[in-house]
Amino acid sequence: MYKVFQEINLGSPTETPNEGEYRIGLKFNDEHIPDSPFKVYISPSVGDAHLLEVAHFPEGNIQADKPSQFIVRRNGAKGDLDAKIIGPSGHEDDCFVQIIDQEEYSVRFMPRENGIHKIHAKFNGVHIPGSPFSVKVGKDTADPAAVHAYGNGLKEVKTGQKTDFIVDTCNAGVGTLSVNIDGPSKVSMDCTEVEEGYKVRYTPLAPGDYYISIKYNNNHIVGSPFRVTCKGDAKVADIGGQETSSVSVETVAKVGKANNSAGPLLPQFKSDASKVTSKGMGLKKAYIGKQNLFTVSANNAGANILFVGIHGPKGPCEEVYIKHQGHNQYAVNYLVRERGDYLVLVKWGDEHIPGSPFKVEV
Repeated sequence: MYKVFQEINLGSPTETPNEGEYRIGLKFNDEHIPDSPFKVYISPSVGDAHLLEVAHFPEGNIQADKPSQFIVRRNGAKGDLDAKIIGPSGHEDDCFVQIIDQEEYSVRFMPRENGIHKIHAKFNGVHIPGSPFSVKVGKDTADPAAVHAYGNGLKEVKTGQKTDFIVDTCNAGVGTLSVNIDGPSKVSMDCTEVEEGYKVRYTPLAPGDYYISIKYNNNHIVGSPFRVTCKGDAKVADIGGQETSSVSVETVAKVGKANNSAGPLLPQFKSDASKVTSKGMGLKKAYIGKQNLFTVSANNAGANILFVGIHGPKGPCEEVYIKHQGHNQYAVNYLVRERGDYLVLVKWGDEHIPGSPFKVEV
């Protein structure tokens, strides 16, 4: 048995270490010990941030696209306050911070979507007490208790093999679905819409236990977090500390048929695909092994579902990631592994948008 004592200096004695996340790897005979590399986060100096306090913070539900505000008291602290609001889809907006007098700030914000938002308020770069603050926007009609998940991806899986599971949101209302997978490696993960809800596909790269947390409007569904055992040899990833992969989706209403044996129904939409616009280098030229990006705007096209398919010389490309940015705005990233001509198909519901399919040279 060995006892190891190690002193690690992050910066010189006269130098303040940079804030952020550091990784510390400990090896024995050139192999990582269990849980190595370890993650260490260096926080900035707290300073006077702990002196500030919040007053008149909005209680209950507030409305999207309408301004709200709260007060932050300095209590003698010296420095500057800044704040931003992050919506459930990940969209960020700056808050308007105004000095009322020597001891108070007014913080004004305008949420752009329904759901739980986070307000990050920092003084001299350090979170003030209670930050980030949660604020609920819009009427909460979602029912997390009505959501359930099933599929092979919640059972035993193997390294390097794609697997998936279904999150059934029928009759659960509209909400924010978030999936986090914690395990010995990051996973390649995407989420696509299906009849009964949403299909989450992922590929584990290292053996071990993975914990899958599924939340609906920030509440765990029944059975979450799920423990999934992965067997096999390590693929690309290094086995070490815990890694987290996540995906978040703003859901649409799903309603099942009265006759359960007939299965669920997709909602009916009124939309016009001809009013959808798209732009970006990813619709013209792509590069192997890099993130190729384009955006889709359906502001004036009505409500419907965005479908993106990318077909290459050897079949469909499965590494496609769609991020909803609110107000029918989408960012699409995809990866290609081979040279050749690709077709990018973009549909709004059952109809191609203008220009689709796009011919892309790799």
